[in-house]
Amino acid sequence: MSGRLAVDFGTCNTVVALWDAELESGHTPPLGALALTGSWQGREFHQVPSLIHYEGERVRVGRQVLAPADLRAHPATFCWMKHYLGQGMRLPRALAGRRVDYFQAGADFLRQVLAAAGGLVDISSEEVAFTVPVEAFEHYQDWLDEVVRSAGVARPLFLDEPSAAALGYGGGIRPGEAFMVFDFGGGTADATVVRVEPDAARLRCRVLGKAGAQVGGATIDGWIVRHALALGGRAQGRGAGNQLLWEAERVKMALSEGETEEFHLDDPASGEELRLPFTRTALDDLLEENGLFSKLNSVLELAESQATEHGYRRGDLRACLMIGGSSFIPSVRRLLRTRYGEIVRFDRPFDAVALGAAAYASGAGFDDRIRHEYALRPYDRSRGDYVLRTIVPAGTPYPCSISRPDRPEEPLVLTIKASHPDQTRLGLQVYEVARPEAASCGGGGFELVFTENGSARYSPREDVEDFRSRPIGSTTFIHADPPAARGEPRFEARFSIDREKRLCVTVRDLLSGKTLMRDAPLVKLR
Repeated sequence: MSGRLAVDFGTCNTVVALWDAELESGHTPPLGALALTGSWQGREFHQVPSLIHYEGERVRVGRQVLAPADLRAHPATFCWMKHYLGQGMRLPRALAGRRVDYFQAGADFLRQVLAAAGGLVDISSEEVAFTVPVEAFEHYQDWLDEVVRSAGVARPLFLDEPSAAALGYGGGIRPGEAFMVFDFGGGTADATVVRVEPDAARLRCRVLGKAGAQVGGATIDGWIVRHALALGGRAQGRGAGNQLLWEAERVKMALSEGETEEFHLDDPASGEELRLPFTRTALDDLLEENGLFSKLNSVLELAESQATEHGYRRGDLRACLMIGGSSFIPSVRRLLRTRYGEIVRFDRPFDAVALGAAAYASGAGFDDRIRHEYALRPYDRSRGDYVLRTIVPAGTPYPCSISRPDRPEEPLVLTIKASHPDQTRLGLQVYEVARPEAASCGGGGFELVFTENGSARYSPREDVEDFRSRPIGSTTFIHADPPAARGEPRFEARFSIDREKRLCVTVRDLLSGKTLMRDAPLVKLR
C-alpha cells in the first residue's frame, strides 16, 4: 500500500494528516484525547499542542496537558521542543529522580502522536511523510529519523515544510504558474518560490528559490517577556517558569485581534503581581527594534533572487500563500500585502503543510533543489591546514552529475592522495555548510532559556560566524591495496546526486585502473 499519512511536528502545534488519492483531498483526524479542534473559514481541522508533561513514569501529551488542569506552567512540562531541537540545545531538567532534556521530550512526544496515528494506518508498512524546516541542519533530520523509526515507522519520508505547503495549496494554482509560500510559524520563517509543472497525471512542483531564518513566534514571545520584565523593573521572572512565555503568547494573539491587552503575571515567589498595558503599536515597535521586518524582507528577497535566475521575477508570481500561526500578526500580514499586493492568500494557515506532506506520501511529487552547500575538507599543504572545498553548491537541482564550478560542462574529478606513508585507508567526510541567511535575529544577543526547576533566565549568545559547517554522516573509507605512498595521486573520485537526494561517489584506483566504488551513497542531502 502506498503512503498517505504525514506528520508536521511544529513548535507550538503538531498536525497529522491523511490523504485520499482518489478524492485528491485530505483531512486532519482528531487523534482521540490528544488534539484540539478548530476551524478557519468554515473548515474544521485538528492539531495537537506540542506539549508534554511528565508524571513519574506516565506522560500527558497535547490536549491532555491543558485539561482537566492547565499544566503548561508546571516545571515538568516541556514546550517549544522543536525550537530547542533546531538550535541543538538540550537543557536537561531534573524530574522525579531522572533527567529529561528537550531531545528526549521531543522524542517522547512524537512517539505518543505516532502511537495514536498508528490506529489510522499501518505505519510499519506504509511510507509516512515528516516535514522539516528549510534551514534544519542534518542533526535535526537524523534525530527525527531515529525517533520515528524507534516508534515503528519503517519507511519515513522527509519533505521541507515550504514545499509541503506548496503541495497543500497546489489545488488552487494553475500549471505553469509560480508563487511564493511564506511560512511563519513558532520557530522559523521560511520563504519558497514554487512553480507548478504541467502534468495531467498528478501535481508536480518545482522549487525555484528558498530562504529561511531561525525566528518565529517563540522568538517574539521572548522579546515580549524581556520587554515586560524590563518595564516592570525585573531582570528575570523568578519562579514564574513557562508562565512568562505563555502570557506573552496570549498577549500577542490578543493583539492580533484587538488594539490593547494587559500583560499579567502572578509571581508565586514574591506574591507580587505584574500588570502592564500593551498595545498593538507597542508590539509593532518591539518587532521593529529587534529587526524582525528587516529579516523577513531579507528572507523574501533571497528567495526571489534565486527565482530570478530561473526567469521569474516578483511581478510573475501569481500568489503568495501565508501559513503558520505567526502570520496572524497584523503588521506581518501588512508587510506581505505591501510587497505582493492582492495576490496574498491566507486560506489554509494551519494545515497546508501537513496536507501537502500527506499528498507527497501518496505520490504527489516535485522537482526540488538542494538547499544547503556541501563540501569536502582536504588538507592544503600550502596553508598547512584543512580547508573546505565545495562540491555541491546550494540550489543544485537533482538528480545530476556534479560538475566543475568553473566549467559546468565538465565533470568534477578529484584526485585523492595519501597523507601518510604506506596508508591503507583514505577517508571521505562530507560537511554541510550554512551561510549567514540562516542566522537568528534580534534579541540583543540573548536567548531565553529555562533552568532545571523551570524558571526563566537569559543566556548570552555568541556572535554568528560568516558561515557554519558540520560533518554529516560517517566517514567513508577507501581501501588502498597495495598501500598508498605519501603524496601519491592514488584515487580519482567523481560525484553525483541520485533521485533519493543522496550524494554518491564513484572511485577509481589510478594504480590498478579498477573501479572500487560505483555510485556509492555517501550522505542524504537537504
